Amino acid sequence: MEGSSTHLRCSVRIDLCALERNLGKLRHFLPRSRGYIALVSADAFGYGVEAAVVRLMLSGADAFAVTNISEGARVREVGSGWPIIVMSSSLPGEEGAYFNDSLTPVLVSLEEVERFETKAAKLNQPLSVHMRIPVQGSFLPSPDEARLMLKKLSGSKFLRLEALCLPGTGTGAPNEGSSPDESFLSFAAQELRGKKIFVHHSDVCDTSKIPFDKSLRAGLVLFGMRPSEKSILRGFEPEHVLTFRTSVSLVKKLPRGAKIGYGKTYELQRDSTVALLSVGYGDGVPREAGGRMDVLIRGQRAPVIGRVSMDQAAIDATDLNAIKAGDEAVIVGESGNDAISIEEYCSRLAITPAQALTSITKRVARFYKTLY
Repeated sequence: MEGSSTHLRCSVRIDLCALERNLGKLRHFLPRSRGYIALVSADAFGYGVEAAVVRLMLSGADAFAVTNISEGARVREVGSGWPIIVMSSSLPGEEGAYFNDSLTPVLVSLEEVERFETKAAKLNQPLSVHMRIPVQGSFLPSPDEARLMLKKLSGSKFLRLEALCLPGTGTGAPNEGSSPDESFLSFAAQELRGKKIFVHHSDVCDTSKIPFDKSLRAGLVLFGMRPSEKSILRGFEPEHVLTFRTSVSLVKKLPRGAKIGYGKTYELQRDSTVALLSVGYGDGVPREAGGRMDVLIRGQRAPVIGRVSMDQAAIDATDLNAIKAGDEAVIVGESGNDAISIEEYCSRLAITPAQALTSITKRVARFYKTLY
């Protein structure tokens, strides 16, 4: 549903229609032969995993990827029939959860292969598994260990190798990029000849030498983040999905020389109108945001000043045409003829989109737009 948030101190509006359209636009941007795995880690980057997964299931996502078994169980509660891939290593003793919730592990070590083989044999129950591809500069797994893993999986009675995983989180991570170990790819092509295996990967990677069908793990780009210049999706323009807003709680006239914020780190250089916003680091705005970000009030920008407290932030509203308690202040989103994108917000605060989104805490109310 979509609700009014004017009575709330702080809220986000999530456009599930834009989320669906982004998946549809991806299908037209890349070859139609690709599969699309929706990455919904960390409560779907803070958007709310249940709402996001329902919409993505209806929109034609082929599978879902999560970080751990707890996240996998939440996605499985939403619906059956979709593969759910757990990207991180399993802990000893977690094997049973994969069978109980029909989760697919990404195996990264020979020890993991042996643990899952033992559990599957004990249950007399087969399990689909994926295996991580060694990449240049990493030894998790090493090329030698990966060859041993692949041989063991190829001959396993209970573990069914369904796919290889090229690691990486994708758009928004700084200096990311993964290149698969070419010697292992050659070995895998020979070992898996005649078997229907695919490789899934992030949007920031080198897939040119992969001799298998490919599926994209689409994460941040689905949720409105513009792909990086290193991305295979560069040029793709997703719709923004999230608006982050708060309310003005107090407006005061203060003289030149007054000091603002915890620690009195900011001193007014002129007689000023200062407003308090009902948002702080307890909601997800970084404590160091003063002097580094703006908000929009009726389409006009006002800078955050001083040190952000847990529950409040101050802005210099001197140059605004008018401001009063109760006014909406947009942190990320559109107001009037101006907009602050998540990319701008992250750039000015020197954080990644994933960090920004997952930092918006649970006390910030979520409202969902579900109709076009």
